[in-house]
Amino acid sequence: MMNDLKNQRVLKSVSVLVAFWMLANANQPSQADDAARSDAGAFAWIFDDHHVSESGTMVCEHAEGLEPTERLQYLKSWVIPGPNSPRLRITADFGHVDDDQPEHPAVISPALQLIRLAGQSNQLDSLSKDINQFAATTPEDRCDQLVMSVLIALEKNDVAAVEKGVDELLNLVRPVSALLDRSRDGIVLLAEKAVQSKPSTTAIRELVLFTTLAYRKEYDRPAWIRHLVAAQVRLSEPEEVGSAMEGSPQWFMGSLERAFDHGNAFPYPNPSVVQGQYRNQSNYGDDFLFFQSPLHGEYTVDAMATGFGYREAHLLVGGYYAGLVYNHTQNMVGNVRQELGRTSIGEELTDTHRYGILRTRAQVRDGEVVTSINGREIHRQPLGDSAYPWIAVRTNYRVQGGVDNLRITGDPIIPDRIEMVESAELLGWYDYYQDPGNRSNQLANWSAYRVQDLSAGLITEITDPQIAYLPRGSHVEHLLRYIRPMVEDGVIEYEFWYDGDQSAAHPALGRTCYLIRENGVSEHQLTDGRYDKSGLRPDNERRVSAKDSPPVPLQVKAWNQMQLQRRGDEVVLRLNGQTIHESKIESNSLSPCFGLFHFADQSALRVRNARWSGDWPKELPEIDEQQLAGDFEGKLDWTASEPGQELSYRIDRDAMVGGRFLQIEGDPAKTLMATDEGVVLNQTSDAGYRGTLMAPDVRVGGDFDITVTYDQLQCESQKEKIGSIRMHVVADTPAEDTALIQWVNDRGNDQMMQCLRMATVNGEQRRHYFGKIPCDGDAGRLRLSRRGDKVFYLAADGDSDYFYLIGEEEFVKEDLKPMSIQFGVQIQGPDGRVNARFTEFQVRAERLEGVSEIDHEASLASLDQQRDRLPFTLEHDFTKAAEDPNAIYHWGAWHRSPSGVKVIAPGTDEWTSAGVSLQHLIEGDFDIAFYFDAVHLETPVQGQQTQLYLQIEWSDDDSTQVNAMMNKSDSGTVASRAMSRVLSDGKSIYRIIGSQPLDNPDYLRIVRRGDRCFCIAGREDDQQSLLLGTVRVSEQPIDPRRVRVVLHTGGAGRSSEVLLKSIHVRAAGITLAAPVMGQPVPAKPESRAPSIFDSLRNFFR
Repeated sequence: MMNDLKNQRVLKSVSVLVAFWMLANANQPSQADDAARSDAGAFAWIFDDHHVSESGTMVCEHAEGLEPTERLQYLKSWVIPGPNSPRLRITADFGHVDDDQPEHPAVISPALQLIRLAGQSNQLDSLSKDINQFAATTPEDRCDQLVMSVLIALEKNDVAAVEKGVDELLNLVRPVSALLDRSRDGIVLLAEKAVQSKPSTTAIRELVLFTTLAYRKEYDRPAWIRHLVAAQVRLSEPEEVGSAMEGSPQWFMGSLERAFDHGNAFPYPNPSVVQGQYRNQSNYGDDFLFFQSPLHGEYTVDAMATGFGYREAHLLVGGYYAGLVYNHTQNMVGNVRQELGRTSIGEELTDTHRYGILRTRAQVRDGEVVTSINGREIHRQPLGDSAYPWIAVRTNYRVQGGVDNLRITGDPIIPDRIEMVESAELLGWYDYYQDPGNRSNQLANWSAYRVQDLSAGLITEITDPQIAYLPRGSHVEHLLRYIRPMVEDGVIEYEFWYDGDQSAAHPALGRTCYLIRENGVSEHQLTDGRYDKSGLRPDNERRVSAKDSPPVPLQVKAWNQMQLQRRGDEVVLRLNGQTIHESKIESNSLSPCFGLFHFADQSALRVRNARWSGDWPKELPEIDEQQLAGDFEGKLDWTASEPGQELSYRIDRDAMVGGRFLQIEGDPAKTLMATDEGVVLNQTSDAGYRGTLMAPDVRVGGDFDITVTYDQLQCESQKEKIGSIRMHVVADTPAEDTALIQWVNDRGNDQMMQCLRMATVNGEQRRHYFGKIPCDGDAGRLRLSRRGDKVFYLAADGDSDYFYLIGEEEFVKEDLKPMSIQFGVQIQGPDGRVNARFTEFQVRAERLEGVSEIDHEASLASLDQQRDRLPFTLEHDFTKAAEDPNAIYHWGAWHRSPSGVKVIAPGTDEWTSAGVSLQHLIEGDFDIAFYFDAVHLETPVQGQQTQLYLQIEWSDDDSTQVNAMMNKSDSGTVASRAMSRVLSDGKSIYRIIGSQPLDNPDYLRIVRRGDRCFCIAGREDDQQSLLLGTVRVSEQPIDPRRVRVVLHTGGAGRSSEVLLKSIHVRAAGITLAAPVMGQPVPAKPESRAPSIFDSLRNFFR
């Protein structure tokens, strides 16, 4: 290895000598020494034309000093094969030029200059003839010949010739990587020329794209790759490059420009900023798109950041960025200077490579920044006493990334002035002369500290020592730069310690350093140290103070007050309150950054209390005025003629008891737990699909927004099995048009958000799935919005108000069916489990009807008072006397005892029951209760239930039933619950009205007041009463034999017993009906019709 390096140095040194020798002899008369020509040819063959990178640049510089005719001949003799070189010489070097534009990086090549000059002098045909006469005996030579021919065709705008030549070139280099590498300079020249030629061709775009992809994994990205990527962007999207935005820009590009980047003449960034979107299509260094105003306080930044595939983008908030590593198991953390490290995030996130977007959220709260990706927290960064105030979008030098729909929310404070040193880490500052890469000393000897002084308050200081081992007078430049550019008018002020030759500090703006000396001000142009190719000396300076100017008011061995003011395109310097310099700001494609400069061989630097007061906007724009926020909300503008009605319900124990929500599917004893903080739905499955659903008791019509909030989501399923949390709505149409949004743990155990549109056509369910995107959070919100004939599917992560669009689809305009807004969980077995807590339900609609607020304790007290005012009473104590057989009818097994009537219900394979019914007509408001002792409720077989219930059935068209019941599931759990049933097209539809975890009630009670029924369970001994739920009912009378007490045992080989103690009826009217011969209709529930949940349970089959 050492020998290789030594040989390379020797070759380079000799090549430099050869290059200089050739420059000196290129324009000698034709009778020049033939031996010299032979030597030049020999050198070319020996070194295979591997001249140093400066050779092409020096040729171009030499050519610029010649007359046009002489220049053409000189360039031709250098590029075209001849005595000095047996081959075409096609080189691409890079440097900064200052032509008709501000100084900018450019491709420098004798071949390009030759083509341009030949075109200006009408010599292209002659040049083409010379090139075609060259005998290309190798693939390498043919590639060079094709490059020159295509360059000439581009200059002529001969599209056909361009296409033909590039096609042949691409066919040559595509299969041979070594040949592609050998031809890369020529491809760069073609790309550069094509950018300048209008129009460019498809073939060149294909060639450039192929080459950039071939070198995409090149980590260090030398200048030729970066220029090729920049050209590829301009060739691919010429109309879209740049910015298209109304109003003053809110975002400004800042680059981590080091001597390495500038000295290598890397192309400047090529950002595209349009409403709702930013892409840095080609990077300079690590680039940062900064927001217009500094932010303090608490706020949140949400964005759709581009993901992997060399498109990564990160949010810089509080001075740090955090991002997901490609393996989806780690996060990377860094600041503006470098990546600081990587840590595990725990369980692997869902693979995002195929989706291209990462929902990124950075929330500043309680002294830290919490960063989340796709709903999952990946990093917490403490901020300390003060935070770097600038937020930005970061893209690495190797990627082409950006963000969509970035929005800033919260209550940030926008200060008039900021401290530029918020921490000892010097966040936001970087050393211009440090090489890129991750190292512990990225700041070299620069350091900072913050101390609290009793008299002066907080003092911040930046220092950089004099380097003693450097020869004094070597002019070793040191620059500490603040990365956020100074784009607006403002003043940066600080104090610096001046001690003659021992300590000094000079302000810099952009690449101009203002040397403040006692005899005046001089301008020093920054060089690039060991990377500098311009020839500019490090001791360059231009005195700008007039000789007769008054002395600069520098105070020796003292702190001096310095101000640098930007005023439009001018810079003004003030020292100790006195203006000492005014000049134009340098013309450059990059916005100028402030810096602190000194020559480290001559002095140390001490600067304290650096502050920046700027004319930045002092208020955070509303979201619809933020330029990177998408305009999707425009699609969801409320277009209905009426403003709409709104309801917002907490989902908790009170809401369940008050009848706001009903459990539509699932066993309440096993699947529902209502608490003061929310309602937890839990579902397990040993086989097949099992689920539980809730529904709010609301009616919705017209346009709507429906949102449900959840947290504490957990899901476990085997591979190839699914679990989900979902919300759906069903329109009141014959097709039962359905829109559903769900979080799903899919068959690959990826966690996704997904949309479904479903309808039943000719008895067949038609499903359309779409909009699948990763979502790894355990909390969030699901939302469905209808506008006219479209429904929009949206979701938000955690407690964010940032709803992202997953999909949209055509939908019907009809009102929603009653009780058809449903949400819940589903799991597929075996060994599946899913649970989530639902906490809030919100709806806005053109037409909206909801349940009134119910105070449970007040309602129970009111019901008791109203009961006492009802005029008619029917009571029977089963422990004291035999009942009248014409008043109370028995079925099933039963017998009397001193303790009451014992009802026995053996289980069978068919549905059977035992119980009693009243043979009375009940009219108007009523209050019916029966008291009992549940001697033994047998655990049912799997999938069935054992139940004791008070049942009331109406004689309306729907045969409405209301049940207050004690229910025992196959797991052995017991709960009290309320349930209703109606008949629809001859099929029974059951709905859980509500439930309570009361497992030992001794009475059940049903009360009707007007058109509403209340179901109650309780214990008489401790005076405990619980409202199970409420439901709307008919005000029709209750016919005889329609008030029942029913006991049912689930499954054969078991039996249940209940001791009936008493029954109490108060009503507006009670009439004993005439005796009826024969048996009453048994209270067997009819088989349930397939519900919408049954349809949805088949999702992924």
